[in-house]
Amino acid sequence: MENRITHTPTGLADILCDEYELKLKIENTAAEVFKERGYRMVQTPTFEYFDVYDAANPTSAENMYKFFDENGRMLALRPDITTSVARLVATKCGDRPLPVRISYRGSAFRNDETFSRARQREFTQAGIELIGENSVAADAEIIEVAIDVLSRSGVSKFQIDIGQIEFFKGLVEQAGISDKDADRLRSIIDSKDFIGIENILSNYNIEDSIKKLLYDLPTLFGGIEIVHNCLKMDSLNERSRNALKNIIDVYECLKERGYENYLSIDLGLIPNLDYYTGIIIKGFTYSVGFPICTGGRYDNLTSKFGRSMPATGVAIGVERVMETLNAENSNADDSDEYVTVALAKGRLAELSVNIFEKLGFDCAEMKTKTRKLIFTDEKNKTKFILVKASDVPTYVEYGAADIGIVGKDTLLESGKNLYEVLDLGFGACKMAVAGPKEMKGKLEGRNIMRVASKYPEIAREYFHKVKGQTVDIIKLNGSVELGPLVGLSEVIVDIVESGKTLKENGLEVLEDICGLSARLVVNRVSMKLKREKIVKIIEEMKEEIS
Repeated sequence: MENRITHTPTGLADILCDEYELKLKIENTAAEVFKERGYRMVQTPTFEYFDVYDAANPTSAENMYKFFDENGRMLALRPDITTSVARLVATKCGDRPLPVRISYRGSAFRNDETFSRARQREFTQAGIELIGENSVAADAEIIEVAIDVLSRSGVSKFQIDIGQIEFFKGLVEQAGISDKDADRLRSIIDSKDFIGIENILSNYNIEDSIKKLLYDLPTLFGGIEIVHNCLKMDSLNERSRNALKNIIDVYECLKERGYENYLSIDLGLIPNLDYYTGIIIKGFTYSVGFPICTGGRYDNLTSKFGRSMPATGVAIGVERVMETLNAENSNADDSDEYVTVALAKGRLAELSVNIFEKLGFDCAEMKTKTRKLIFTDEKNKTKFILVKASDVPTYVEYGAADIGIVGKDTLLESGKNLYEVLDLGFGACKMAVAGPKEMKGKLEGRNIMRVASKYPEIAREYFHKVKGQTVDIIKLNGSVELGPLVGLSEVIVDIVESGKTLKENGLEVLEDICGLSARLVVNRVSMKLKREKIVKIIEEMKEEIS
């Protein structure tokens, strides 16, 4: 029996003395920079009425910690501090001249079903909000402050990516894409899932140049020349064109102030928070596999609380800055020199090694009988690590590996926050709902059903979200075909190749869920900071398998 009195809940942690001193140093450095720039500190409640956060971003409701007060009113722990600050300024700062410069630091909380280190359930934010000014100078100011905080905290290698949400919205408007598909497309572009992008765009009659731009959006990151090249397109509508001009104006403003070397452009930077309306920023470093700061313009947020004011801001992830500093102080950190590739042990690794060999990588040692798990190709500055298939997404998400090759089934089940950049084609099969033939045609409309599967997350996603059916998901680790045969379940969700095993057990495919094959995945930060090396591998692989 689990002894819960000696442990903290998943996603929460104690911070010991030395760690806390570093954390406090980062927070104090941020507070000093904020004060120097004219930002005054406020404190908002740790929890508020659920309605506050639901009004700001309805799609995040399921990831909030919610509870009730003594009168039955729903409350929520704050998932971010920006929303609370926007409420505060809109309702309590009416007599202050605009713009208002506010700073804060404190904990925020998010409850994510697919928990990983990328989504700590309690995390500290130190940030600023510049409310009441809609200008290039205001957007540049919050980026400049973020750079100063990171630099003065001791982070030596980082970059700030700049995007513009109106560019994407303009393309969607021009393409005539529905709101529902636009939301799906935004999520798919953010994960760089080219197959998913193509599937959505294929349903619309879109002008070729705009269709290609939407398809290429995940690759449009790098220098400011990307923006200038897009502006040369005569087919762009005014909304997208103005967004690009806004990026250039902000970039030039920061360049004049000497911050050019910290900046990068990402036109595929499309956050899942509904309230962003303009410039978007994310900070990345070699040492951590996740953004260390995020922010942008949110001109419509304060209107939710009764007073419409333009606004922009940025939040620093304090724990991620701590992790960055610890990694930079480690003598073993050579992460900026090598590209590390995670390969799944077994047949998938063999097929992957064959591709890398054809591309000119030294894989000879991996093809020998050895118990080694790490192999280095010094000529190509590449490291290969052999791991269990189900662990590949974890190694890549955490930044222990820059890229990985793994089956689509493993990706779907893991729910990791990765870029899925290429379908390699091999290991092709499908995920399907299977069961006795008498179940054929009886799945639709059934609201009570037991489903057995080795892939509970895939089964849950398909039945609960895609089909909108309430089912009981039963996790099995082997011989899932037995479920319907012994009355444990009515149907199963499993990988189907030839269908021979199903047939021998009196089962058949009832519905296809999705096609499966090996995919090339990339860590989100590595794609930014090792772009040249990784894009070269992607392009060479694409050419090899075509």
